[in-house]
Amino acid sequence: MDETQTSQDTILIAPPAKRPRSRRLLLVLVGILTLIGLLSIGTISSLEEQDRFCASCHMVPERTYYNRAQFALAGVIPLEDLASAHYVIPSSQQDPRDFRCIDCHRGNEGVIHRGTAITLGARDAAIYLLGQPDQAIEKTHIEVPQLLTDSCIKCHADSLLVVGFQNHFHNKLPAAQKLLLQGEALKLPDSIPADQVEIYQSVLDAGLTTIEETDLRCVDCHLAHIHKPGTELSSFLDLQNVVYPACERCHVTALGQPLGLTGAGTKESAPNQ
Repeated sequence: MDETQTSQDTILIAPPAKRPRSRRLLLVLVGILTLIGLLSIGTISSLEEQDRFCASCHMVPERTYYNRAQFALAGVIPLEDLASAHYVIPSSQQDPRDFRCIDCHRGNEGVIHRGTAITLGARDAAIYLLGQPDQAIEKTHIEVPQLLTDSCIKCHADSLLVVGFQNHFHNKLPAAQKLLLQGEALKLPDSIPADQVEIYQSVLDAGLTTIEETDLRCVDCHLAHIHKPGTELSSFLDLQNVVYPACERCHVTALGQPLGLTGAGTKESAPNQ
């Protein structure tokens, strides 16, 4: 084998191509921004667990809500709204003293609701810093009603699953059927004696017939931050201005016509909050 053939048979292996420096810098930058984002979300999530933080930059309305909660914790009677009542009404989920603003504003705590809550918080922060915050104490508009509804259901799921006509304004809602599909169980009213539970077994077996077309949510009847003297005597439900009109909305959806409940539609409905 001559020297020429050996040279022709030699396989030359090229050195590996070097990754462009700009691409490496881009990857490092993306990694740093991702880390900053995660740390920011973690910091915000920790801060929003504190009512003082919520009240510190939301100004007049939220400071009013915060003060009402503090009055409730101090035992000042009467309580001014449903939200502040949560600070003293015992809950099966937690000590009332551990209740916080965010408990009603975080939704079901899933990824989508977590992102929604953070986005709303970022928007509010931008309005606070750059815009004109709405200083009306009792708001007339809710940005994401479902976020509040799912927050309610976290602690009050049982109220949706009590069978019987006496609870039809709860167990007819689509949220009740959703809970059943998630594995929650129906229950009989507490008023039924223990020795008669078997008699009502057929009621439990029949399940629920919900009104899927209704758009009613918890906040359509239960107004958290509306201060109306006297409603503390009816569990903070404004029957004439809020509850009866909401009932009629559902009756029209389910039956095609209103029932003519006393007071429904005779007064201007209170704002949803």
